[in-house]
Amino acid sequence: MSQVDWYIEGGEFSNCNCDYGCPCQFESRRPTHGDCRGFAAVRIDKGHFGDVALDGLGAALLYAWPGPIYEGNGECQAVIDERADGRQRDALATILYGGETNEGATHWWSIGRCQALSIPHFSNTSSLTSISSAEKHA
Repeated sequence: MSQVDWYIEGGEFSNCNCDYGCPCQFESRRPTHGDCRGFAAVRIDKGHFGDVALDGLGAALLYAWPGPIYEGNGECQAVIDERADGRQRDALATILYGGETNEGATHWWSIGRCQALSIPHFSNTSSLTSISSAEKHA
């Protein structure tokens, strides 16, 4: 089965409640506190999903896993830039929820193992530009 060609380049920030290195993500041991709660945010400088341009948009993903990520059964909530049109929203939701990627090929594939995928929320993500400012001054 062929997949949609997609690419994202830009700043990303993510964190969870586990110790440094997120032990449960690498099929080694249990999450530091028994469960994993976290988020990831991305500012897309350059990107596409098939013929849909994603340049300049932002998105975030909130997630909760009852145990190690590799065991699945998580809950996920996407937050997508309100400036995205319908096709861009669908494209970002597909990427954020782990569609159109092979297992292990990107970190998004693990999200596809979520038991509950909430309907994406559309919000102003302009604060993600502060990621760019911080990178320029680092």
